[in-house]
Amino acid sequence: MGVPNPVAFKPLAVTFWTTVVYLAIIIPLIVVQETVPPPPSNPTLYAGLNLTKSWLDLTEISRKYHPFNSRENDRIHDWLLLELEGVKRRNGANDSSVVIFNDANNNITTTSSVFGTGPSTGTYFESANIVVYIRGKDDPPGTWWDGSLSEDKIIGNGGVLMNAHYDSVASGYGATDDGMGCVTLMTLIDYFSRPGNRPQRGIVALFNDNEEDGLWGAQAFGNSPLLPFCHTFLNLEGAGAGGRAYLFRTSDAEVTNAYRGTENPFGTVISSDAFSLGAIRSQTDYVVFNGIFGLRGLDMAFYRPRARYHTNQDDATHASRASLWHMLSTSLHTMQSLSGDTGGTFIGDRADGDRKKVANGWGHPGVWFDIFGQTFALFELRTLFAWSLTLLIATPLILLALTYILIRNDKYYFFSARRSAYEGSVVDPITLGGRRGLFRFPFALVISGALVVGSAYLLRKVNPLVIYSNEYTVWAMMVSLFYFVFWTIMAGANFTRPSALHRGYSIFWLFAIGWAFLVADTVFEDRYRIAAGYIFVFFHSAVFLASLVALVELFALPTKASYAQKAHDEHEVRDHLAHVPHVDDLMSPSHDELDGQDDGDDEAEGESGADETTPLVGGASAGNHRTTFATTYRRSISAIIDKAKSPSRGKVQPHEFEQPWSTKLPSWLWILQFLLLGPFLIILAGQNGLALVSSVSQTGADGSSLLLPYLLVAFFSIFILLPITPFIHRVTHHIPLLLLAVFIGTLIYNLVAFPFTDDSRYKLYFQQSVDLDTGVSTVNYVGIQEYVEKTVAELPSAMGKEVDCTNENSLRPGLATCSYDGVDVLPNVGDPNPAGVPPQKGFDNWLTYNISRGVDETKARFEINATNSRSCAITFKKPISSFAVVDGEQPDSRFREAPDEGLTKIKLYRRDWATPWTVDVQWDSGHDEGAFGIDGRVACSWDDANTPGTIPAYDEGIRFAPTWVALSKLTSGLCEGSKAFKA
Repeated sequence: MGVPNPVAFKPLAVTFWTTVVYLAIIIPLIVVQETVPPPPSNPTLYAGLNLTKSWLDLTEISRKYHPFNSRENDRIHDWLLLELEGVKRRNGANDSSVVIFNDANNNITTTSSVFGTGPSTGTYFESANIVVYIRGKDDPPGTWWDGSLSEDKIIGNGGVLMNAHYDSVASGYGATDDGMGCVTLMTLIDYFSRPGNRPQRGIVALFNDNEEDGLWGAQAFGNSPLLPFCHTFLNLEGAGAGGRAYLFRTSDAEVTNAYRGTENPFGTVISSDAFSLGAIRSQTDYVVFNGIFGLRGLDMAFYRPRARYHTNQDDATHASRASLWHMLSTSLHTMQSLSGDTGGTFIGDRADGDRKKVANGWGHPGVWFDIFGQTFALFELRTLFAWSLTLLIATPLILLALTYILIRNDKYYFFSARRSAYEGSVVDPITLGGRRGLFRFPFALVISGALVVGSAYLLRKVNPLVIYSNEYTVWAMMVSLFYFVFWTIMAGANFTRPSALHRGYSIFWLFAIGWAFLVADTVFEDRYRIAAGYIFVFFHSAVFLASLVALVELFALPTKASYAQKAHDEHEVRDHLAHVPHVDDLMSPSHDELDGQDDGDDEAEGESGADETTPLVGGASAGNHRTTFATTYRRSISAIIDKAKSPSRGKVQPHEFEQPWSTKLPSWLWILQFLLLGPFLIILAGQNGLALVSSVSQTGADGSSLLLPYLLVAFFSIFILLPITPFIHRVTHHIPLLLLAVFIGTLIYNLVAFPFTDDSRYKLYFQQSVDLDTGVSTVNYVGIQEYVEKTVAELPSAMGKEVDCTNENSLRPGLATCSYDGVDVLPNVGDPNPAGVPPQKGFDNWLTYNISRGVDETKARFEINATNSRSCAITFKKPISSFAVVDGEQPDSRFREAPDEGLTKIKLYRRDWATPWTVDVQWDSGHDEGAFGIDGRVACSWDDANTPGTIPAYDEGIRFAPTWVALSKLTSGLCEGSKAFKA
């Protein structure tokens, strides 16, 4: 007995191999997604890299809240300067090789925001950046930054900028946003400032301030004399609170090549394109360096878990050395590559021809992604476009050509229902069954896909935030639902009408679907320079090869004519012999013909009565009596007739009543098709799906779409399972029934589970506002109304008070604002009052202003000061045409110009705590005669919550809110006080 083929297209083999492949891929993908590579056991693996020291520095930076508008921010600024001087001293670097700049005089004025579409706002910002220059071997000697530089002059061979911001938000300690970025910069400065590690091209390290309020530190760097030296950059950021450092985006393939070769790469071009398309609304300093200054570079950031981002869990306790090492090691490799480039890759004329920006060459859009966090794929977008265009044109033609060859060879069984045995024959044609199974795949795909998408809408309706802390139960529900429903339809159809072409038709449908997606993807590649659809290019390539195999295997079949003739002849023989009287009716069977009878019949035959043929001498059984030649001949005819009437005897049978001609098909080719369709596509779809869903699963708290995460899970659940769909009808019932149980269990859980935990807290946005004219204080909580109300109900200061919740004109789009009277928790942000004096007695001193305007003039001068604040704003009820801050720079022309309708707000940031702002504003009088004046409000913000009791309402929220709730700052300012003006 032969050994069965272990890869034959049989139920057990298909079930085993498909299950093994999926588990062998999905499990490692989840491990990569949920874990971070461990740091080296030796904390000083590289000279200049000390992980223990870096971790201690991180604990120092994240010890307290340190937003721009806090005293702790000044302490971090001064601590950074001392640490950098210590690095310089320890490494024996002189003032020429390492130069530290304390930017204490620079300021910037803009008349618009670099991103977003908020109110028309102008801004004045005074920089407190720290800049470190490490001289490279190719850099010019001396203090070249002191001289005047022409706009198109290249300094040496150009340098590399690395950037991080040292401010946190008012509600977070900033361990990952952006403490790890700062610590990485400090460590790299230590590394490159050592004599043995001196870079080829110079390095500029920028520690910028006030990134959180609008990327202002990066914008202020535009006035630095070091900017023209920088050709490329690496920006380090935190948009989550741990995990792996993710390559958010890059400017081009050439600069991305510097990242390739890192030990544990992590990222995909999909996120880069999401920024380009505006799908990601938040921004990092990357948009300033690349979009405004024209540098070529990379954006690296932590992106999960989002629930800890900008909360008090963004601290060293919830961070890890592994995350720090991942950012540090990948940054080191990238900076070594960028600073070690000695060619002309980043030197030369710009693609946009803008001579006001550095001449750093012409990059090409790239396509990049990691594989299992171990390997990094990178190629140019134009390569992908050429590949896509070739596939669009060539693959259908190749399949059509092969189809034509099969037709000419009379072996194209697809779509062939019948075939005449002989040309011109009038007898009924032979049934081939070549159309059987044609429409099963689209029917099953539509039904199962609709149910999966429907389940996404169901969760959005019933428990919209369950994915917040239960990503994998949602994944399990949708994957199991699609698998079970698709298997039920396909296996049921194949049981009812078995077809050997079932698999081929499914693959051809996948080819048609892939080709349609590829058309759209190619258009986006060409017109919009979008590379995120690379997965569809790989998908179509794999499906094309599987389709090719499906056609090639038809060559193993007999021609349709020969099969029809053989089938016709066999039918004729059987039909003819059916009319011949059976010789068993005329004589007894021979001994050989009795072999198939049972013992009972033998016994009955042996005990039959004697007749005229019985020998006179007994002892011989009836089965052994002698016969004549004629009886033997007639018994042979009987056997022939039996065999003719049973044509299947001794032949290979088709699987489960499939078409008889299918016995000639190779039984092992399915595994080749599955390996073409399966592993690589499962890897791409799996890791992209896990990363994308993880990045948006907790953004519903920000006011983003609650449906999007579920639709992403639905799409990738279907896409991950597409490789198995052509073969799923051969899967045994065990796996589908198990997944049915999984679906039922996860569905019930997802519908009833509470969506938040202590580790995945729901994020509420807090701000307290005070009308300094009337003394009225309002505490505002912003979020989804159901959870805001549950939280506010737990606050002592809100008990017994009317809570007003509204979605109209909410302080954060897409969320509800719930407000109540904060008279019982008034802020103490000004100078301390004497004991027993209520806070409202000092309201008037929080903010002072003076306005001077001549009679019938449409201009005025504002002098504004605030106690313990360096962040204020002026809002106007009608637009102003221009503004200028005394001793400030004129509006920077590199940024977007002021809108034609004018400005309705001016934001003011100062470096110290005492110097008042002096602002000149001008407006149009309009058409109303005598309408020369203007009115509005002056507001200032306070963010320093490090001292308990400064903002009691915020302290109360931290203390009494449910454990599943986290507080985050709503805008720039945990507390805002304002006064009205009329000029």
